[in-house]
Amino acid sequence: MRSTASAVTWTAALLTSALGAAILFGADPGINWPIWVAAASVSLIVSRLVAVGRVETPLLVLTAWATVLSVGFALTDNEVYALIVASDAMLLGLATITLGTEKWSDLSAKLLVAVPFLAPFRVATTSAREVADAPNSVSSPRSRSIIKGALLSVPLVIVLVALLGSADPVIRWSADRLTAWLPDWSFPPRMLFFAFLLTLTLGANSIARLQLAPKLPQYPDIGVTPRVGLTEQRMVLWSAAAVLWLFVLLQASYLIHPPPAAVGTGVTFADFARRGFGELSFAATLVGAIILVLEYTRPADATERDQVLLRRLELALVIALEIVLISAFRRVILYEQAYGYTTARVFAQAYMIVMALSLAALALEITRGRVSVSFGRRVAEIALGAFTVLILWNFEAWIANRNIDRAVTTGKFDARYTRQLSRDAVPTLVARLTEIPVAQRDSIMIRLGCTKLAGDRSWFEWNRSVAAADRALRSLERPPCPPRGYPQLKADSVATPGVAPQSSASAPNKAAN
Repeated sequence: MRSTASAVTWTAALLTSALGAAILFGADPGINWPIWVAAASVSLIVSRLVAVGRVETPLLVLTAWATVLSVGFALTDNEVYALIVASDAMLLGLATITLGTEKWSDLSAKLLVAVPFLAPFRVATTSAREVADAPNSVSSPRSRSIIKGALLSVPLVIVLVALLGSADPVIRWSADRLTAWLPDWSFPPRMLFFAFLLTLTLGANSIARLQLAPKLPQYPDIGVTPRVGLTEQRMVLWSAAAVLWLFVLLQASYLIHPPPAAVGTGVTFADFARRGFGELSFAATLVGAIILVLEYTRPADATERDQVLLRRLELALVIALEIVLISAFRRVILYEQAYGYTTARVFAQAYMIVMALSLAALALEITRGRVSVSFGRRVAEIALGAFTVLILWNFEAWIANRNIDRAVTTGKFDARYTRQLSRDAVPTLVARLTEIPVAQRDSIMIRLGCTKLAGDRSWFEWNRSVAAADRALRSLERPPCPPRGYPQLKADSVATPGVAPQSSASAPNKAAN
């Protein structure tokens, strides 16, 4: 049974690594990434199933979530690929170091801190040990020595050829001849990439085969838990609650009388709308963190009466924070109505939603009497869920649609901002080109004329946004792209009267601009 499990581990790792080297190396991002992540996930699951006879829930959830996130490579063409790769690496790394854990509830957010360090170490050491033990399956001592020598020599030769080939024409010529024998495999870069993937997949599969019980990282006990006295806790909570609820009451009064009219500050309502939503979001995050710190540092000898009072104050703070976030969200909406929609403002709204849901989870913990380790996992789930929605949703097309809708009713459109959008927005711009004000339409046409067509791609480089943008651009009679340094059209460089340029650095709140 052990030999069978080992054979499955090696076979799955070799096939997965070969697939990755064939469709990922030097390829444009597309459906190749979800194909490989799905293959690596299946490889890990099969290795676990053959060796142990079961597949735990956390392993299934983490690998499935990584695969879902990877689909973003085939759907979008904006600058989120690095975040997708990092998220997939964290999820698959977490799946590796938690192998053997049977319940999803056994995971905590503390494990995320260990993943970037522990997962690569375990995978690399296990892969090296697996390679060193592989020749033991051969009965002849001389054959085992030859295999071990080959396993040590071949990687060394590949590395030396890679280093010396550019310095010596003979070595370079020999490497080129070998490349001619393997036309689909550039030698040695693709082979090095294959070796890298094999190290990852073989190590992970071997851990899945060998690790029967979970080996979760153990954090050192600091020995003494810091404490904040009850008096100090009451003062902090009362003072924060007083300030936040004063702010809430002022916001309620502004629904009847806008602050510029009520206070006479000379600030326009549009200025009021764009001020403060970044600060409000940070204030909600800060006070939420303070509640967690106070919960952790609460004295153990606190009476039940003290606990009830402090919990009520914390709940009052959470309710106020939710209202603060609603106010901040409303300000973003007013800002968008006044100045248009941008990706940064959409991300700001997504952050506020994550914070609001996290505070709701915190309130649930407080009502139960204590904040458990499950709270961190729930916050991670909420954040990852919001990120998944952003990945799968073409928010740039939505932004373009909203800005064009706004232009139809107000005549205001910031053509310059469209240069910051990726090909995700191109089909929308082409389809609704006639609805864009004439003053900015020529600028949009130049932008579309300078957008490069994707050209021929392999089947594994298919990307929905790239394909849709290509179809839209080919259906349009595009003007030639002006030479580099050509002065921008006046309509593009000068904002429409009454409209603040969406890419301008003069916006009061740069964090959410």
